[in-house]
Amino acid sequence: MVNSIVWSVEEAKYLKAIFRWQEISSADEESQKAAKAAERQRQREQKPAGEFRVLVLGGRGTGKTSLLTRFAAGVFHGESQPPDPFYERGCRHPITLEEVNPAAETTDRPSSHEKTATAAAAAAATTVTYVIDALEMPSGQLPSNPALAAALGLTEAAVLVYSVRDAASLRLARGLAEFVREHFSPPDSDAADANATNGSSNGGGGSGSAAEDLLRRRIYPVVLVGTKADFPPPSPSPSSTRRNGRAVSWGEGARAARGMGTPGADGVPFLEVSAKTGEGVDRVFELVAREVLRARRIAREKREAAERERMMLLGHEAGLVKTVGSEGRRKKFWLWKALFGRRAGGK
Repeated sequence: MVNSIVWSVEEAKYLKAIFRWQEISSADEESQKAAKAAERQRQREQKPAGEFRVLVLGGRGTGKTSLLTRFAAGVFHGESQPPDPFYERGCRHPITLEEVNPAAETTDRPSSHEKTATAAAAAAATTVTYVIDALEMPSGQLPSNPALAAALGLTEAAVLVYSVRDAASLRLARGLAEFVREHFSPPDSDAADANATNGSSNGGGGSGSAAEDLLRRRIYPVVLVGTKADFPPPSPSPSSTRRNGRAVSWGEGARAARGMGTPGADGVPFLEVSAKTGEGVDRVFELVAREVLRARRIAREKREAAERERMMLLGHEAGLVKTVGSEGRRKKFWLWKALFGRRAGGK
C-alpha cells in the first residue's frame, strides 16, 4: 500500500496506552462534572434553612463576575470573553454547611485516649443548606459614598475582591475596608448625647436616629479575596514579575487582611482563589456564611443579655413600689387606730 505507515510492536503498544489513558481521563472528568451537577441539583431541591445577603466589592477587572459565575454555574468564560450578563449584578446559589449539634457538644476537653470522641462529633454533625444572595456593586458606583452606604445597610457581610495581578486593586480594597469600619463604628458620646437630647426635646422624634445608630453598630463581617491566583508567585526580578503577570504575593495579601480593622474584628479572613480553575471559590462563600452565623449569634446573645438586664431592672423597680406601698398602708393603719381608738376609749 502506497504511503502506508507500519508501526512496530512497541510503538503500537505505546499508542494504545496513550489512547486508553485519554479515554480514562475524559471519563474521569465527565464523572466529576456529573457529580458536581448532581450535588448542585440536590442543593437546589433541599429546603434552605436561611439566606445570607452578601455584598461583593472590588475594582474594575478584578474578576468579581467571574467569581460569581464560577460559584453559581461552575463555569469560567475566560478573560477574552465578556462577563456573563446574568451574573453581572449578583447571583443566588445554595451552599451546604456542616453544623455540630449543640446538644452533643461538651465543655470538657476529652483526654487523648478517648479515640471515639472524633467519631461521636462527626456523627453529631448535620448538613444544613443555606442560600447565598450575592450582590455585586458596580465598580463605577464605588466613589459614591451614599450608594456604598446604602448597599452596606442592605447586606450582612462583604467580600472585598482584588486581583493578584494589580497592586492598585489591593490598595482600593484597603480603602473599602476602612470605609466599612468607619460606617459601622459606634457614634461618639457627644453625638449620642446630642441625639438623645434632641429626641427627648422633640417628644420622641429621635427614635429613628437611635434605631439607625443601633443598625450601624452591628457586626459586619468582611472577607478579603485575591483572585486570579492561578498565576505563579512574583519573582524577585521585576522583569520576571511583569512577564508572569503577578504583582501581589500571598504574604502581602495576608498582611493587608491582618491590618484591616472591621466591626467586631481586628483583622479579616483572607483567601486566594482562581475562578479559572475553581480553586477556593466555594470556600469563600462557606467562610462568609459562617462569619454571618457568628455575627448573628453574637447579636442574639447581646439582645438576650439586654433583655435580661431590662427585666431585672423592672423587677427591682416593682419591688421598690411594693415596699413603698406596704409602708404607706402600714402608716394609714396606725393613723386609723390612733384616731378611732381614742374615740372608743373616750366613750
